Amino acid sequence: MEAENSSCRLARSCRSTARYYRMPVTYLVDMSQSKWSALASRNAPSVLSHPLARLAMIFVVMALAYFPWLPFPWRMPAVGLMGAALAWQETRSRWACGLSWQRFGPTIGWTAVLVLLVTALITPIFQPLIDYLTGTKTDYSAYGALRHNAPAALQLIGSAWISAAIGEELVFRAFLMHQLEALFKRSSLGRLTAAIVGGVVFGAMHASQGISGIVLTGIVGAAFGYAYLRSNRNLLALILAHGLVDTWGVTTLYLGWY
Repeated sequence: MEAENSSCRLARSCRSTARYYRMPVTYLVDMSQSKWSALASRNAPSVLSHPLARLAMIFVVMALAYFPWLPFPWRMPAVGLMGAALAWQETRSRWACGLSWQRFGPTIGWTAVLVLLVTALITPIFQPLIDYLTGTKTDYSAYGALRHNAPAALQLIGSAWISAAIGEELVFRAFLMHQLEALFKRSSLGRLTAAIVGGVVFGAMHASQGISGIVLTGIVGAAFGYAYLRSNRNLLALILAHGLVDTWGVTTLYLGWY
């Protein structure tokens, strides 16, 4: 009898020990499976990465950027944030949106290169050439009220930083170049092709400036798009360059140089 009781106690002890050691193993297996499932879902191709989805997103975002559904200067930043959110939703990467941390030196370097490119090359050389080839001349008469009008000039500079420097760079670089680079990545000249197409879209969005304005902004847009991709998506450099170029442009209008 005592032997049987000892056998029962030993059996119960073994079962308890087995349950004790089996429980952590089961827990670890379940945790491992859940982590692998999460990792697999994160690495799974997003529906937003499909070429047709990219084209649809480009169409919708460009339409929202073009039509005045929000007052100036808030429409473009709002659309830009939407575009950046779409890139984030697809990739879960701040780098993909141009929002990753960038070193100070390269940021200042790219900013300086782009400002000099526009103010010392594209505007003084390409603009007269475009005017000559198209038989038109860029009309700045609408900005006549800015001449020697410091409050109006400062207000326009502030609005330009919000709408153009921040807003347009979010839309046409952070969003559009992300989509175009993905669409043309199989091409041997993928970045260049993406930059050219981005420049065409950027120029078309400035149709109100006439044929000269379309061509000139298209060239600037292509240069900025290519610089964005080559600079490891340094969006801050593009924002600074765009803002400084626009500040210079408004300053020349204030001084009456045009």
